[in-house]
Amino acid sequence: MANSVAIIADPRTGKSYKKEVTPENMSILTGRKLGEEIDGIFFEMPGYKLKITGGSSIDGFPMRRDLTTSGKKRILVTYAEGRRAKKGIRKRVTFRGAIIGSDISQLNLSILQYGPKALDEPEAKN
Repeated sequence: MANSVAIIADPRTGKSYKKEVTPENMSILTGRKLGEEIDGIFFEMPGYKLKITGGSSIDGFPMRRDLTTSGKKRILVTYAEGRRAKKGIRKRVTFRGAIIGSDISQLNLSILQYGPKALDEPEAKN
Protein backbone atom coordinates (compact mmCIF):
# COMPACT_ATOMS: atom_id res chain seq x y z
CA MET A 1 0.00 0.00 0.00
CA ALA A 2 1.33 3.45 -0.92
CA ASN A 3 1.73 6.21 1.61
CA SER A 4 -1.24 8.47 2.09
CA VAL A 5 -1.02 12.25 2.09
CA ALA A 6 -2.27 14.66 4.76
CA ILE A 7 -3.10 18.22 3.75
CA ILE A 8 -2.93 20.36 6.91
CA ALA A 9 -4.59 23.79 6.81
CA ASP A 10 -3.28 26.57 9.06
CA PRO A 11 -6.16 28.97 9.84
CA ARG A 12 -3.81 31.68 11.20
CA THR A 13 -1.77 32.12 8.03
CA GLY A 14 -4.10 30.62 5.43
CA LYS A 15 -1.36 28.28 4.23
CA SER A 16 -1.58 24.53 3.84
CA TYR A 17 1.14 21.95 4.36
CA LYS A 18 1.57 18.51 2.84
CA LYS A 19 2.75 15.62 5.04
CA GLU A 20 3.24 11.96 4.19
CA VAL A 21 1.35 9.46 6.37
CA THR A 22 3.03 6.10 6.82
CA PRO A 23 0.93 2.93 6.56
CA GLU A 24 1.50 2.29 10.30
CA ASN A 25 0.04 5.67 11.25
CA MET A 26 -2.78 5.25 8.74
CA SER A 27 -3.75 1.94 10.33
CA ILE A 28 -3.94 3.72 13.71
CA LEU A 29 -6.24 6.36 12.18
CA THR A 30 -8.52 3.71 10.65
CA GLY A 31 -11.97 3.86 12.24
CA ARG A 32 -11.88 7.59 13.05
CA LYS A 33 -14.66 9.83 11.69
CA LEU A 34 -14.79 13.23 10.06
CA GLY A 35 -14.93 15.96 12.68
CA GLU A 36 -12.85 14.06 15.27
CA GLU A 37 -9.85 15.67 16.94
CA ILE A 38 -6.55 13.81 16.74
CA ASP A 39 -3.05 14.34 18.06
CA GLY A 40 -0.41 15.78 15.72
CA ILE A 41 2.10 13.08 16.67
CA PHE A 42 0.77 10.93 13.78
CA PHE A 43 2.16 13.56 11.38
CA GLU A 44 5.45 14.33 13.21
CA MET A 45 3.89 17.45 14.79
CA PRO A 46 4.11 16.99 18.59
CA GLY A 47 1.96 19.37 20.64
CA TYR A 48 -0.51 20.04 17.81
CA LYS A 49 -4.20 19.10 17.85
CA LEU A 50 -5.84 18.56 14.46
CA LYS A 51 -9.41 18.15 13.27
CA ILE A 52 -10.29 15.80 10.40
CA THR A 53 -12.24 17.90 7.89
CA GLY A 54 -12.35 15.68 4.81
CA GLY A 55 -10.51 13.47 2.40
CA SER A 56 -10.77 11.29 -0.66
CA SER A 57 -10.37 7.62 -1.50
CA ILE A 58 -7.85 6.00 -3.82
CA ASP A 59 -10.48 6.16 -6.57
CA GLY A 60 -10.95 9.92 -6.07
CA PHE A 61 -14.37 9.87 -4.41
CA PRO A 62 -14.75 12.62 -1.76
CA MET A 63 -15.69 11.80 1.82
CA ARG A 64 -19.13 12.95 2.94
CA ARG A 65 -19.90 13.78 6.56
CA ASP A 66 -23.47 12.43 6.71
CA LEU A 67 -22.64 8.94 5.36
CA THR A 68 -21.83 6.82 8.41
CA THR A 69 -20.04 4.04 6.56
CA SER A 70 -16.47 3.29 5.58
CA GLY A 71 -17.20 2.31 1.97
CA LYS A 72 -18.58 3.97 -1.14
CA LYS A 73 -22.27 4.68 -1.65
CA ARG A 74 -24.31 6.14 -4.48
CA ILE A 75 -26.82 8.73 -3.30
CA LEU A 76 -29.29 11.02 -5.03
CA VAL A 77 -28.23 14.66 -4.56
CA THR A 78 -29.33 18.06 -5.75
CA TYR A 79 -26.30 19.83 -4.35
CA ALA A 80 -23.53 18.32 -2.28
CA GLU A 81 -19.93 18.68 -1.20
CA GLY A 82 -17.76 17.99 -4.19
CA ARG A 83 -20.46 18.70 -6.79
CA ARG A 84 -21.50 21.85 -8.61
CA ALA A 85 -25.15 22.75 -8.38
CA LYS A 86 -27.35 22.94 -11.45
CA LYS A 87 -30.78 24.34 -10.75
CA GLY A 88 -33.51 21.73 -10.51
CA ILE A 89 -31.35 18.76 -11.41
CA ARG A 90 -30.89 15.76 -9.14
CA LYS A 91 -28.22 13.23 -9.86
CA ARG A 92 -27.04 9.94 -8.39
CA VAL A 93 -23.43 10.43 -7.31
CA THR A 94 -20.88 8.18 -5.61
CA PHE A 95 -19.39 9.38 -2.33
CA ARG A 96 -17.07 7.86 0.26
CA GLY A 97 -18.32 7.45 3.84
CA ALA A 98 -17.15 9.52 6.81
CA ILE A 99 -15.19 6.71 8.49
CA ILE A 100 -11.49 6.47 7.62
CA GLY A 101 -10.53 3.15 6.06
CA SER A 102 -7.51 1.62 4.38
CA ASP A 103 -8.51 3.03 0.97
CA ILE A 104 -8.05 6.71 1.91
CA SER A 105 -5.35 8.40 -0.17
CA GLN A 106 -5.76 11.98 1.08
CA LEU A 107 -6.80 13.36 4.46
CA ASN A 108 -7.70 17.01 4.97
CA LEU A 109 -6.98 18.39 8.43
CA SER A 110 -7.22 21.74 10.19
CA ILE A 111 -5.10 22.93 13.10
CA LEU A 112 -7.01 23.48 16.35
CA GLN A 113 -4.12 23.85 18.81
CA TYR A 114 -0.58 24.90 17.97
CA GLY A 115 2.55 23.20 19.28
CA PRO A 116 5.91 24.63 20.34
CA LYS A 117 7.56 24.29 16.92
CA ALA A 118 6.36 26.33 13.93
CA LEU A 119 5.48 24.44 10.73
CA ASP A 120 7.59 26.80 8.60
CA GLU A 121 10.85 26.02 10.46
CA PRO A 122 13.25 23.86 8.46
CA GLU A 123 14.24 20.52 9.97
CA ALA A 124 17.65 20.46 11.70
CA LYS A 125 20.10 17.97 10.18
CA ASN A 126 22.59 16.19 12.44
